Amino acid sequence: MYILKFVLRSWWRNKLFVTISLVSLIIGIACTNLLTAFVLYEYNIEYNNPNRDRILRLTQTLPFAQQEMQGTFVYHESVPEIISQFPEIEASLRTQAITHTKIRVGDQEYSELNLLSADSTLPKFIPIETLAGKIEETLTHPGTIAISQALAERCFGTTDCLGKLLDIPQSGENAYRIAAVFRLPSQSMLQADLLTHLKSPEGTTCSILLKEGTDLNAFRQRFETTELPTLLGKGYYRTQTLQESYFTTTTQDSNQCIEHRQKALLSVGLLSALLILFIGCFNYINLSFSRLLKQIRTLHIESLLGASHRQIRWQLFADTFLMVITAFLLSILLMSDLLAVFNATISAHLSFSYLFSVQVFPVILLFVIILSVVPAEYMSRKIQTLSESRYRSFFTGRKKQRIVAALVTLQFMISIGLLSAFMIIRSQMDLIEQEGSRYKGIVEFGIGDSRQSPLSTWIEDIKSIPGVKSVVSSKSGLYTMSMAVPRQNGEKNDLLMLELYENCPDFLDIYDFDLLDAKQTFHLLLRTSVPVIINESFIRYLVPEGEDPVGQPISKYVPEKSEKGTIIGVMKDFKKYSLTNNVFPLRMILHEIPQDNYTTLTLQFDEQDRTAVINHLRGLWEKKYPGTPFNYEDPYQVLISNNQEVTDFSRILLMYASISLFLTLFGLFGITHYAIQQRIREIGIRKIHGASFGQILWLVNRPFLYYIGIAFILIVPLVCYLMNYWLQQFAYHVHIGILHFLLPLFFTVCITLLTVCLNSYRAARNNPVDSIKYE
Repeated sequence: MYILKFVLRSWWRNKLFVTISLVSLIIGIACTNLLTAFVLYEYNIEYNNPNRDRILRLTQTLPFAQQEMQGTFVYHESVPEIISQFPEIEASLRTQAITHTKIRVGDQEYSELNLLSADSTLPKFIPIETLAGKIEETLTHPGTIAISQALAERCFGTTDCLGKLLDIPQSGENAYRIAAVFRLPSQSMLQADLLTHLKSPEGTTCSILLKEGTDLNAFRQRFETTELPTLLGKGYYRTQTLQESYFTTTTQDSNQCIEHRQKALLSVGLLSALLILFIGCFNYINLSFSRLLKQIRTLHIESLLGASHRQIRWQLFADTFLMVITAFLLSILLMSDLLAVFNATISAHLSFSYLFSVQVFPVILLFVIILSVVPAEYMSRKIQTLSESRYRSFFTGRKKQRIVAALVTLQFMISIGLLSAFMIIRSQMDLIEQEGSRYKGIVEFGIGDSRQSPLSTWIEDIKSIPGVKSVVSSKSGLYTMSMAVPRQNGEKNDLLMLELYENCPDFLDIYDFDLLDAKQTFHLLLRTSVPVIINESFIRYLVPEGEDPVGQPISKYVPEKSEKGTIIGVMKDFKKYSLTNNVFPLRMILHEIPQDNYTTLTLQFDEQDRTAVINHLRGLWEKKYPGTPFNYEDPYQVLISNNQEVTDFSRILLMYASISLFLTLFGLFGITHYAIQQRIREIGIRKIHGASFGQILWLVNRPFLYYIGIAFILIVPLVCYLMNYWLQQFAYHVHIGILHFLLPLFFTVCITLLTVCLNSYRAARNNPVDSIKYE
């Protein structure tokens, strides 16, 4: 007990040291533990699935991509033939997913739900927990449905809802009877709210379950070298384990109820957390050097008063050990408060109980033991052997300065590096925002059968809505149909997708599409019977190099009898999906007046009137199509959601860059406080000899400016290399510039000068006689 009393008294006498050390360690440990838990959660995906090592998802090369791309689409008729050739396969699973589903329970509507239709073999692939009813009945009997526990409690307030009815308007079926309530296992790739029977002609993805004892690698090699029915006839499939599928973001997954995660996000997140921890530890080490002289004096006094070496050593061990353990216990409270924000920032699914699960807690416990016991043991041995003269010789001279300089420089490297990486990612995000600016304040929706509600009536009704700027009609809007065509001078099976647009010229204006030669295009528009516009990607993939396609018939480049018209102009590529993929070539036929097959309306409005406009549209829809839900596309949100990974990167780096800079400056405040106390006599003597206020400030600030300069020189090449590597995944990306580094440097210098000056101002203003007298 007396050791604890000595430690607490020491902490009370060094409140600044204790405050800065605890705050630094608490934040560092909390961030590291959260990211460690997140990484373990993600890497152990399907941890609770006993068959996870025997499940493979099938993929095949898509024949219509500009570059080779894998997709999970599998024709449902192909599955029996595939399975029959491999006796090692125990079961197969076909699924079809529908996201953004709406249901109606009584008078209440619930939207943004995931509906999964699956074969009866689903429980073999996913260990679904049945809370009520029988999940097997749902998967084998049409007209029945299973709902998740969360949805049941949301709709009915309880899981006791078997036999009740719900409607899914877009399904075209009568009301579904609830036959089961389920709960998906934690750490599951599958995110489904509704489960139902898969109709025989449906199914867009296929997974296989191997028999126990099957050599996975040998089977995959044989499977992937066997000719099987694919989209283009006989061909080859590839396979992915569940973990491979989860961490593959380039595969076009037809089952949108399956989540995917970019592996780089885990690496960056964990690295950022470790860097934050390093900064916290560096603060502790630097402040310990400044506090060490007082400790040595106290220990010598205790020794003279009869304290044994063993007692002193335990006291020193307890001091360091209790500091880390206290920081860890307080970090648990911080993690509890930050967990919701953390989950929202990087779209995680962590629960507080998971932090203490068998997967995470042993790792965290080992980490804390190492962080507390090793430094405590070292400090207790090292300090006890030091005399005051040895301390002054080794730790107040050049050796200490070098150690402090190295640690502070590393802190600045981390802060400037994270800020620079954030700036680069933010620039990529700005590029996405720039592409998305053309889509702000625009929505599209289909009107279905125009005979029931004529197109002209719709247009007149929409124009009368307050806030609507313009409305245009087209065949299928921005998200149009596509056709597979052979690449220029390519092989028969070397296909790519050509997007087929039909609309009026006003469609170009509402989306602000850029024409390479607008004057020529509109000049030819009035003189061409069937005018066609193509984009830059069309020229890149379908037009011979050096040839001008303007004035040429479209059939010259697209050998299809249905393709008629003359090319009158070229528009710049516009991005509507992920910037990691190349823009598809397009063909756009322009008609002066709306055609009979125009069934999509695109309207533009003031963004501040969005809610009112959507509500007006919904009201119009319900009058014209009672009982049918109103669905619309928001092009801006589609673009942003397809580039969500960049947003996640931006958020996590901003969060950790801010924390790292805060901790660095927090530590600097403590270091300068102790440094000025030790140099108070020197400052007084310099003032007596005529040093000005500015010279004193420069004396204190100069070392830190040197540290920042060295850190900047060292970190810039590393950040350039890493961020260039990251940018290569994008077909369209920004280029790294000097401003991405100068702005973080300027910001770091300004904040550092402000922090150091807060401490040095008082010393520079003190009466030098008082400083020398007290010293």
